[in-house]
Amino acid sequence: MTDRPDEASRLARLLRDIEELEKTRTALLQRVERTRSSLVVAGNRTAAIRASVDLLCDHITDVVASAAEMSMLEHDIQAADRGVEEVRRESSGLAFESESLQETLDEADEELERLSSILVERRGKHSKGH
Repeated sequence: MTDRPDEASRLARLLRDIEELEKTRTALLQRVERTRSSLVVAGNRTAAIRASVDLLCDHITDVVASAAEMSMLEHDIQAADRGVEEVRRESSGLAFESESLQETLDEADEELERLSSILVERRGKHSKGH
């Protein structure tokens, strides 16, 4: 019979150990579940951050492309400005040449009128003299 109380106390101790292990197992399972939930949330945040980074990279790429296009447009505008300036200088030169040519034509007209009047005068003298 002495074996029975020893066995009963060992069984009681084993039962307490099993209950303690069960409580520890339940606590560990709860911690694992909380950790799993935290990892899911972190994974979702990571996915959202990656999507944001992808959008940001696309935006930066677009900005860089736009900046390159703007630089090309600035070069084109500068080239057009140089062309306009060159045309303006040429047209100023042509206007000066045109004014000079007009003055020369006016002088030629005056000279032609003077020569015509001399010629008419001489013809008039020659016809009276004959």
